[in-house]
Amino acid sequence: MFHTPAGRGLLAVALCAALTACGGGGGSDGGGDGGSGNGGGAATLISQPANNTGRLLASNCFQCHGTGGQGGFESITGEADEVQRYRSLAAHPARTDIMAAHAQGYTDAQIAAVIRYLQQ
Repeated sequence: MFHTPAGRGLLAVALCAALTACGGGGGSDGGGDGGSGNGGGAATLISQPANNTGRLLASNCFQCHGTGGQGGFESITGEADEVQRYRSLAAHPARTDIMAAHAQGYTDAQIAAVIRYLQQ
């Protein structure tokens, strides 16, 4: 199954989703009020997961579209028409190309995180 490009893409999406689900909680280590002189680092940790999620998920896009959204395939910037096309791919599971496999692997919240990252 994972010997085809679509299978590898689906595996990559599944791995990213699993990594995203495992990370970000930031929780407590039981170390009191966190007053270790970190200069407000806790606020930084709290605000980073959404950006990191978008970056992590967008890293799948970079394989074909390049890190600047300009690669061997059409460019991506997170504009409204691109978002609509991507969501349309997710809604039509009969398609079997790599973009449909990626789209079907993301929730609306994950798509929104990628868009926010691309628009930075």
